[in-house]
Amino acid sequence: MIFAPPPAAPNAGHINTVVNSNHHLEKLKLRESLTAEIVADVEYEINDLLAWATDSLTAKDRKAIRDEVMAQTRLVTDALSTEELQNEGARRAYTCGAVATARQMINLQMAQTKRN
Repeated sequence: MIFAPPPAAPNAGHINTVVNSNHHLEKLKLRESLTAEIVADVEYEINDLLAWATDSLTAKDRKAIRDEVMAQTRLVTDALSTEELQNEGARRAYTCGAVATARQMINLQMAQTKRN
């Protein structure tokens, strides 16, 4: 005797699709929230660093440095997985790296200004 599998519920496929959609939406919202936190943290640190930078750094230079570091931050956060975005140690390390990059850009700009 051969047994056939029981018939699927009429809406079984629909229920799975809704559950998967909700799960995907929740994951997307989490990712957006984590990214926004990281961007805000980096932006705060960069703005603080630029506020203490020497007066010889022009407003245009400050904006260019901020824009470059923030663009890099967005590229990095877009490339990370949700799990990587949740890693607090990695987030701190990235923020420190972004600040170091901004410092390097400030120093480079100041050295170029002195040359001219």
